[in-house]
Amino acid sequence: MTTAPAAIPKLLPKYFHKYVGNPVVFKFLVPYEKYGFIKYFNSAYNLAPCFKWALSIVPLCGIISGNPPVEMIDFNSSLALTATGFVWFFYALIIQPQNSGSRALALVNACLFSINGFNCYRYLNYKNSLKIKDEKKA
Repeated sequence: MTTAPAAIPKLLPKYFHKYVGNPVVFKFLVPYEKYGFIKYFNSAYNLAPCFKWALSIVPLCGIISGNPPVEMIDFNSSLALTATGFVWFFYALIIQPQNSGSRALALVNACLFSINGFNCYRYLNYKNSLKIKDEKKA
């Protein structure tokens, strides 16, 4: 008995069909997968959270260093990353089977949600304080 091939969306160009259902990121690293480190990071399930950490670490460094200042924070991108973090955190909790990749995905998205949510809070708090100052002057 053979298994059915993975369903490929009709709008997906034929060039990308070879990537559907293939978790290996770099084919040239397959011979080196005898080393656990390479095997772990050559999986799309484990490499994606690693790349996503950059979206959390950069705003965190900005919060700690105070650079950029609050008035320079891009509210729209912070709000979009907050929403993305929330949605994918929820998704990472419900996918089955749970493994280290799904837990890493949940962790990175929880950090993405909280750090960028804090940036949104800082920006809105700053705008509100400017509004209050303007009302007191008038």
